[in-house]
Amino acid sequence: MTRYKIKIVSRAKKQIENLPEKIQLRILSVIIDLIAKNPYIGKSLKGGFKGHYSYRVSDYRIIYIIVKQEILVQIINVMHRREAYR
Repeated sequence: MTRYKIKIVSRAKKQIENLPEKIQLRILSVIIDLIAKNPYIGKSLKGGFKGHYSYRVSDYRIIYIIVKQEILVQIINVMHRREAYR
């Protein structure tokens, strides 16, 4: 299986850095071990988030898009679930 490249945009990097260290490690592990191997494992979003995917890690959501042509996953947000879809 093809492994996707991961790009974490600067906003998402800052969001990850502001989380507790334990959650940071879990989120990065999910990105590297699961999403990079199969980005379609996440939930496909609808409405204003059409074309985006979400993966749940505890009370946090990793929001990302898949760029098929470049075999790339772009992480655009990592937020608490109550803030993620606003």
